[in-house]
Amino acid sequence: MTAGAATAAPSRAGVHWPVVTFAFLAVIFDGFDTAVLSLSVPTLAADWRVPPAEFTLPLTLTSIGVVLGYLVSGTAAAWLGRRRLLLAGLAVFGVSTLLCAAVLPLQSIAALAVVRLVTGLGLGAVVPIAVTYATGHSAAERRATVTTMVMLGITVGVTISGFLGGHLVTAVGVGGVFVIGGIAPLLLVAVTAWRLPADAQIGPAEAAREDAHVGRVFGDGLRGSTILLWTFAFFVFIAVHTLLSWVPTLLMDYGFARSEAPLGLAFISLGGLIGGLVLVPLTARIGIGPSLVLMPAVAVGCMVVASRAELGHTPLLVVLGGAGLGVFASQIAMMAMAVSIYPDLIRTTGLGWTAALGRIGSIVGPAVAGLLLALALPARDIVLLTTVPVLVGVAAALVLTLRGRRRGPSPTD
Repeated sequence: MTAGAATAAPSRAGVHWPVVTFAFLAVIFDGFDTAVLSLSVPTLAADWRVPPAEFTLPLTLTSIGVVLGYLVSGTAAAWLGRRRLLLAGLAVFGVSTLLCAAVLPLQSIAALAVVRLVTGLGLGAVVPIAVTYATGHSAAERRATVTTMVMLGITVGVTISGFLGGHLVTAVGVGGVFVIGGIAPLLLVAVTAWRLPADAQIGPAEAAREDAHVGRVFGDGLRGSTILLWTFAFFVFIAVHTLLSWVPTLLMDYGFARSEAPLGLAFISLGGLIGGLVLVPLTARIGIGPSLVLMPAVAVGCMVVASRAELGHTPLLVVLGGAGLGVFASQIAMMAMAVSIYPDLIRTTGLGWTAALGRIGSIVGPAVAGLLLALALPARDIVLLTTVPVLVGVAAALVLTLRGRRRGPSPTD
């Protein structure tokens, strides 16, 4: 048995930290990629002499690819194993991101959209597998914390893109940013693949493949929780990805210069990073369910202020950071809720489909915002409209939490 396939036991703390670290790093690339195209849109639009709304297609096809990857992640993991699928997803993502850099000189939105679809497929295999792989090597009582730590990688990746993206675009160009984004995951695979332990054995292979069927997440009293969790995911992700995809462009309508616009993304992601860090003690004190209600409510308040108050550039960025705190913490809490709801045998499928419903929302949000931009709707009105799906998510989270309270002690409490 090779070193890479050796089964490693968790530490005394009940967590196999090398696995968690690898999963965290893998998810960082998802966050970086989520932001890198949106922060590049103003520059590409100027260089290609097309309206920013023209990039709705590659933004949307990226999310479609991710959705497809999420939907098949459970079945693929049952056949290939979580470790192999995670490495394969990173490899596909890395190679296709390099291809993005290669097609940019064509100045073809269609070509960029096709490559981004493949990039999304690779990304779709990363997040649910990274979480289930890490929690599978963690004690049950540490899984919520491990999920939060791994999912923080998304906000770290977006934060890196936001704060460094503008400088990187200036220094190496948009193509150079994609080259960096492609090489990094390939290096992670090359350096760490041989050190990763095998999947934790959770049952016979045949049973694992049968349990990977999506119908399992509606059985054993899970139907109501699944529907509410998927509703939350769909509507909150509409807001998350509307902000991530279009904030640099929207800020130009607020009076920001093109070189300053990526700061909006940076503050949103920094707020998200703070929100993820706050989430650990918050869930320990009030529970996952109440946190799932509170954090998106904070985002709504901040987006209302950003859309209606007359603020200077710095105060506006701070308020956008508050919106990022709420929506990103909501994403993380959602995945922690999914880990707590679904048993081990169906966890990858449960997480994958929950994330897929979220990503479907992420297709709807940027597409509608792109249409509104094309219709010349003011940026302030677009920000205000973005609060509507978040309010629906708050309502779903509230019902999910109240259901858990009526049933007595549960993961939602």
